[in-house]
Amino acid sequence: MAAQYRPKSWYIKLIHIAKSQLQLDDDLYRSNLKDLTGKSSCSDMTIPDLFKVLEHMKSSGFKVTSNNKPKLKGAHAKLFSLWQEMADAGFIENRTYSALEAWATANCKSKNNGVPVTKLEWFTPAMFRQAIEQLKTWNQRELSKARNVKA
Repeated sequence: MAAQYRPKSWYIKLIHIAKSQLQLDDDLYRSNLKDLTGKSSCSDMTIPDLFKVLEHMKSSGFKVTSNNKPKLKGAHAKLFSLWQEMADAGFIENRTYSALEAWATANCKSKNNGVPVTKLEWFTPAMFRQAIEQLKTWNQRELSKARNVKA
């Protein structure tokens, strides 16, 4: 089966991000392009050439990350907001969406006959209510502890 490639513009964008992240000056960058593909400009390359350059940059230490934040609505948004509020207060170490998802998966099995639901997108309204109430209770406990320490 042939490899599935992304649009050319996607590769060029990532390669330029990699150039910046790896702190390559223009001469070294173009030299690498020329050594890898025989071309000194991404715009002259084919998609397989761009793929080769991107893989080389990954092997040189470039980390592809996503800044895409989930678009949340309703109970989903409320749950994530409460999670981040608790993280801001110092009650939770990892404020990321994936950390919330891991916590919710582990703590909301009872609403699904003991079977974990691995994605928040698949939660039922009852599961969201349970998760929100658990976070509220946890938050209240932590706030009480913090007040008692200060007193």
